Amino acid sequence: MYLLRTQRAPAILFALAGQLASWGRATAAQLPDSQHILRSARAAQAGFESIRRHNLRKEPGHGAADCDERIGRFCYWYDDDDETPRPPPPESEAITRARDRLLATLDSAALALPGAEWIAGQRVRYLLQSGRPAEALAAARTCRAALWWCEALAGLALHVAGDYGAADSAYRAALAAMPPDERCRWTDISALLDGALAQRYRRLPCDERGAFEQRLWWLAQPLYSLPGNDRRTEHLARATMTRIERDARSTYGVLWGDDLREVTVRFGWPTYWTQSEPATLSSFADVPITGHEPVPSFHFLPDGSAWVDPGSASPQVWEPRAPRAREHYAPRYAIAFASLEHQVALFRRRDSCLVVGAYDVRTDTLFSRDSLQAALVLARDERSVPVIERRPDARASDVIVAKADCAPQLVSLELVAPTRRHVARARYGVRPPGDLGAGLSLSDILLFDPPDSLPTQLAAALPYVRGSTVVDSRSRLGLFWEIAGLDSGEVVTTEVTVLPVRTGWLRKAAQSLRLAGRRASVRLEWREVPERHGSMAGRALALDLSGLPPGPYRIELVVRGPRGQRASVARDITVRER
Repeated sequence: MYLLRTQRAPAILFALAGQLASWGRATAAQLPDSQHILRSARAAQAGFESIRRHNLRKEPGHGAADCDERIGRFCYWYDDDDETPRPPPPESEAITRARDRLLATLDSAALALPGAEWIAGQRVRYLLQSGRPAEALAAARTCRAALWWCEALAGLALHVAGDYGAADSAYRAALAAMPPDERCRWTDISALLDGALAQRYRRLPCDERGAFEQRLWWLAQPLYSLPGNDRRTEHLARATMTRIERDARSTYGVLWGDDLREVTVRFGWPTYWTQSEPATLSSFADVPITGHEPVPSFHFLPDGSAWVDPGSASPQVWEPRAPRAREHYAPRYAIAFASLEHQVALFRRRDSCLVVGAYDVRTDTLFSRDSLQAALVLARDERSVPVIERRPDARASDVIVAKADCAPQLVSLELVAPTRRHVARARYGVRPPGDLGAGLSLSDILLFDPPDSLPTQLAAALPYVRGSTVVDSRSRLGLFWEIAGLDSGEVVTTEVTVLPVRTGWLRKAAQSLRLAGRRASVRLEWREVPERHGSMAGRALALDLSGLPPGPYRIELVVRGPRGQRASVARDITVRER
């Protein structure tokens, strides 16, 4: 983020110089002790930012003409997905020494004025900038200002340290103790939204927005398997930082404004700054400054369809790498956030559903040579406690089974390589298969690698479950499903069809020119008396896919009973050449 030169006010540093001089002339005899201490601390903070601004590392600058987005006085550029993230450059020793002097001044001021909100906030801010989150938390714990402010500072320090569960608790305490108008400003998410969702939110009065915000943060939580909601605590940490910075000197050398607040709320605060050479010879005050937020960063807020009906949400409503997203966030635990190759299938039981989740990352270099942690999560809504089945020592190819309510809900299959900070996730809405009390019904289709003897029960199929819906064209593919609602000895007719998914216009044109062949289909039909196990009948089938060209297909399963009953289910796969 770059401050546009045309918007910089050269008079700011001259005004700053005047303020420093006036503060220096204010002696203990002229001011009460508390005012003198506070003004001295403010002067020290302003002096540090001036030193920092003119000792920043120089890098080639941007021009205003190529802004990705212009926000008030600032020119913003989005991450380049093709560019390898660079670590922050080493900080100038002059800046480090100056910050240490500032912190010494703030420490002394805090001892004298433990109830001063401004001093407490600046201590936490600059300790965090120094990479000392434990000391920042200790400083927040010694704060004696308003309870809500001290809790918010603790939440900020805990969030930056990566203790999201504790940060969430601190922020809940802060919000509960806040004055209503202050809480309204902190929880406001209008800057993060666009389209119909933004219009819907902005029509609500502040005291009626809580349910909306609660659902959005639930949907936006990056990993349900982590304690706390770090996307929500990130938002509140940004709100804390805007309050800390709004009445203090900034590294950009300009006064606080709505544009700085919007940039901070949407994208976070910079982790470092650089300066570029002015295009023309200019005053010492006119130093072009660029702020650099942490990278890579990701977009975790879903689109409006997931907010309206989470149980029907598709994977596409979450696009972490969406270009030019309205907001983004860089979790400490993720430098890569990828889609997870997987499959999920639901099987009804009397009072619940068994959910089978499987994944396979054996060929994914992001997850090689690292320990893995996996979790299968089922979440009904923002108010219910999610079902979480964990694998703390997960394998590169694994199967997880969870027991959950049979209701529309979100499924989130999550895989983390903590050492290399790589994350993969599959998240979308699922709806349970047919009701056991509604006559003939089918489970989902579960894909597996068929052994010599095909399984007739779910437990026997689990060791062979595939971790992907992508299959090789020369392989055999096993299908397992369960049938419910049959009387003993009843004959059923089963039909399995593998159909190509409708092709796009480019392939149709190629087919018409005979540059690409038409994809074949497979159809099988038979009659049988299924072998029952209790109220269920398990069935398996091995398909030979060798005649199918590569591409997307849909497997459709239809079962008909002797009394005209009918049930159907489908599963999409992708066939690829080995």
